[in-house]
Amino acid sequence: MDRAEQVRKVLATRGLTLYRVSQQSAEIYGCPSPFFVPHSLYSDANQHSLIPTLAQMIALSRITNYLLYDWLAVFGVDLDQIPRLQSTVPRKRTALLDSSVYDTSAWVPWFSGRPQVDAVPAIAPLGQLLSEAAPRRARELVPADKGRFLYGKVGEEDVHAFPHLAVGSIFRVDTKRPEEHLCDARESPGRRLFLVEHVSGYTCSRLVLRAKDRIVLHSPQNSCVETELRLGKEARIIGVVDAEIRPVWERSLPRPPQRSAIWQRPRLPFPPSPQPSLSALLRNSRLRLGVSFREASSTSRWIASTLSDELYFAAPGTLSDYETLSSPPRHIQKIITLCVLYCIDFRGFLRACGLPFDQERREPIPDELVPRRAPNRSPGPHNPGGQEVRQETGGFLDSLLNNWEEVPLFLRGSLKELAGPRAFSLLDVFWVGGAKPALHPLLVNAALVVVNRRMKRPDPSTAKTIRGPSLYLLLTRASNYICGCCTLEEGKLVVRDYAGASHGTQRFRNGIEAEVIGRVTTILRRLL
Repeated sequence: MDRAEQVRKVLATRGLTLYRVSQQSAEIYGCPSPFFVPHSLYSDANQHSLIPTLAQMIALSRITNYLLYDWLAVFGVDLDQIPRLQSTVPRKRTALLDSSVYDTSAWVPWFSGRPQVDAVPAIAPLGQLLSEAAPRRARELVPADKGRFLYGKVGEEDVHAFPHLAVGSIFRVDTKRPEEHLCDARESPGRRLFLVEHVSGYTCSRLVLRAKDRIVLHSPQNSCVETELRLGKEARIIGVVDAEIRPVWERSLPRPPQRSAIWQRPRLPFPPSPQPSLSALLRNSRLRLGVSFREASSTSRWIASTLSDELYFAAPGTLSDYETLSSPPRHIQKIITLCVLYCIDFRGFLRACGLPFDQERREPIPDELVPRRAPNRSPGPHNPGGQEVRQETGGFLDSLLNNWEEVPLFLRGSLKELAGPRAFSLLDVFWVGGAKPALHPLLVNAALVVVNRRMKRPDPSTAKTIRGPSLYLLLTRASNYICGCCTLEEGKLVVRDYAGASHGTQRFRNGIEAEVIGRVTTILRRLL
């Protein structure tokens, strides 16, 4: 069905016609208002560059009592692309990500725990522990306490994060009572990693508490970048970094920046305004990330190519002009681009524009009238009435979810990018949470790893790499899995301990006593 017919059917579910919608928008907002819905909506609907503006979408949402996010989807705009692309774009500086799930009616593939006759293995394919179940609505998986955890991405210039976090790592921040974890940080670096907002942006760092209102950002690799900040005037502690999704497939590390590269930045307003204007929001967000208009424009070209829509591209001059505006751009695609470029959440963008935003009592548009892909539901129970079906989960799944407390659903669209430079499937995910003690520091408190099955040949023991020996997953002749640093030496697979451990070096004849399943590309681990 074409888009005009789709809009007509959506309005018909509320007993409305376009004439009546246009009339009501004039009564509520006035004819000259940007919220006025014109009579030409049907003819414009099929022209991609003439879809309704954001203000008109808000008017449609209010008049029909349907969610704004669903109306945007009807016109081909998927807001869940914002967190997906934000987590994919490389960042020079550490940034907070938009972790919202906008389409809460979306179907999410789900699993149930397999019955376990024996104890859960120390290391095992995830498919051995979980089985496919009926999909669930995203709203069933969104935690009630949505504000407790924040998510961010480590930038190339965040020298304080090294070596605790890696460039490109997605980290989780627990904002609940961070002061409780500062007790062990007096006069020496504490064990915890904190997310700190300061006058130049964000950083992940261990802290030294010098006084009640003074902290020092600690860098174990470069003491010259350690900086003392005053809490409340120059910095604030947002929370404790408690988990990381760490990429380990990159072959090189960026050179840590010098002090001048970090602290000779424009000083941003601190504390930041809770309700900045649109121009201030765009400018401060760009400066916090340290990107020029030319760099941002280049990234917008990539966004346009990824989404196959030229309207997502923004020229450097256009981006500069946006920082002088008080109203949002005409095209919603440009708004999506700005949110991705500058790590702005869509709700914050609406607030900065001064647009009304009341979605609490809005209803979702029926599945058959919005482009919401429904997955194969055959594994689960038949549900002809359309009622939500809650799945009973097994012990392993319950334990995993209880340990992690929430599922980062906003990352479900970017798993392939986070898992490494190849196609990704759940067959590549392995449980490693039972391997005690771990054979590598990065595997301490790790729960899951992603394995590239195409990379089965470890580096020779004589090879010199910046990161050292890579992590591999091995299967021994006794059907046991081993995960650790592995090299190839005279036809033997050599798995070595890390410095300070006492497990001993293990040697296996390659292909006889053990075989390589693949190289580890991503690690999901806890830091607390």
